[in-house]
Amino acid sequence: MSKKKNKLIKWFAKKFQLVVYQGNSYDIKRKFKFNRFGLTALISGIFILLFAILSIIVIYTPVKQLIPGYPDRETRKLIYENAIRTDSLITELEKRDIYLKMLREAIFNEVPIDEDFVVPVENLTKEQIKEFNNPKYERQTVEDKTTYTVEKSEVLPELFPPIKGVVVSHYNKTEGHYGTDIASAGETMIVSTLRGTVLMSDYTVETGYTIIIQHKYDLVSVYKHNQSSFVRAGQFVETGEAIAVYGNSGEDTNGAHLHFELWRNGVSINPEDYIIFE
Repeated sequence: MSKKKNKLIKWFAKKFQLVVYQGNSYDIKRKFKFNRFGLTALISGIFILLFAILSIIVIYTPVKQLIPGYPDRETRKLIYENAIRTDSLITELEKRDIYLKMLREAIFNEVPIDEDFVVPVENLTKEQIKEFNNPKYERQTVEDKTTYTVEKSEVLPELFPPIKGVVVSHYNKTEGHYGTDIASAGETMIVSTLRGTVLMSDYTVETGYTIIIQHKYDLVSVYKHNQSSFVRAGQFVETGEAIAVYGNSGEDTNGAHLHFELWRNGVSINPEDYIIFE
């Protein structure tokens, strides 16, 4: 091993001489003495220097834009801005998914009951039971709801009837009927009650073809038991625009009709307080 090492050292240390002669006289002008090690170091140093100079030129001058595949300043700025927009869009979509889930649970009665807030009847006092059965209490509750509805009707714009017909089942919140059922008087098209964006247009086993539209004023309208749908989620619709065909789809129906609901700030309201269907 040591012999090979010594041979390698001798090979690098071997000296050479470069002589420069002048013209035809062959007078010696210059002499350069060097060995293989020095020559290797010189060539390596030249390459390193050239690489450093080239790197500086590419990094700090517009020359780098001539490199195939390297984005220019405007492109890099656009990529950065798009990355920020994409991140914001993902956040907004996550918020919208949560909102739609909560809205769907509220409309389709899928909101879980917190048993911690359910008070068994046997735990109520006689005074509490008497108060709940007091007609005055019920009358006061109805009056409060009536006042609330009148206040809301003052700020809502005029709503377009989704279909003209006969009301066959009225809104009754106490019985869990959060909408109005209308039997068509000959019309076959269901229209949007107000301009807005379609949140849902899908088929469910219970309500058939169902459409949910988000409007201004924190208002949401719901159309159930349609025969078919013309719109898709995310689509914008105008007031009075046809969105579905009147029908009888879904298991929760015993005849052709439109089940129409209105929700304001997450609370169901009586559609007949705002729309004349007949």
